[in-house]
Amino acid sequence: MSDINHYATLDAYCKAIHIAAPKWPDFDIRTFEENMKTVKHKMPPFKHEFYAIALKLSGGGFAETGNFSTESLSATVFFNSPYQIIQWDIAPDWDGYYIIFSEEFYQLGQPKNQISTAFPFLLVDNTIPIALSKMEALPFINTFKDLLTEHRKDDGMSRTICHLGTQMLLHKVARLFKEKVSTQELTRTHRDNDLALVSRFKTLVETSFYPNQYFEYGEPHKVQFYADQLHLHPNHLNAVVKRITSQSASEIIYKHMVALAKSKLRQTNKSIKEIAFDLYYNYPNHFANFFKKQTGKTPNTFRKNAI
Repeated sequence: MSDINHYATLDAYCKAIHIAAPKWPDFDIRTFEENMKTVKHKMPPFKHEFYAIALKLSGGGFAETGNFSTESLSATVFFNSPYQIIQWDIAPDWDGYYIIFSEEFYQLGQPKNQISTAFPFLLVDNTIPIALSKMEALPFINTFKDLLTEHRKDDGMSRTICHLGTQMLLHKVARLFKEKVSTQELTRTHRDNDLALVSRFKTLVETSFYPNQYFEYGEPHKVQFYADQLHLHPNHLNAVVKRITSQSASEIIYKHMVALAKSKLRQTNKSIKEIAFDLYYNYPNHFANFFKKQTGKTPNTFRKNAI
């Protein structure tokens, strides 16, 4: 597994970059100016489990998310998604705003709502920062100011209003993409990125079930295991795989596991327990339950019928 630092909570992230703790565990908004007093001006590659949208109005140095950098841009909207690799080397003169929030905050009582579905172009591995003119920056400045005021008020309605403001900001970024990046270019880039990602995912699925693999963390039966290695949110990985293959990531994992299990049951004399261990199940009955759910037969019944 990668040794890149991973921050699972907003509090851990704020501590790591040396800024004050967030008021809420799932949403935060800051000005870059207030952070400059204490923030680490150089951060090596890391990742966290949140979405972030930033408006940089001015400042030296750069922030890098995925394969893109703000280095050559002045006024810029840029963003990152969970598990994406981030780093920066900035001068202590940045001016602007950013919000950072969890998927649960975005959903706020509607768990079926996923950013990867509503705003798929914002969550590709290659996030594209967008340069802005002073006039184009104004509506973003106003939205950030409203969110900042509401967050600082922190009364009984503040979370709901900040949630709605975040939705508005996301839609403004969506419109900016449509205006700034040609549909043909975006479609081609996303399609190429999606195909490359699915190819990496499928390769990982196959190699993870090679004999004598050792996994310090995670289980190769789960989408989260592959999302961690690809530095993606599992919902995003699943959305991309579904878009390209019409199957969910879990379906691809399970299909491969069933194929391996059938081959071992037909072509080897290994016991059910040995086959279970080959597929990285700690308990043979868990493997047997999985196999029956996928095929409608127990491993023993399948083996008898295959003879």
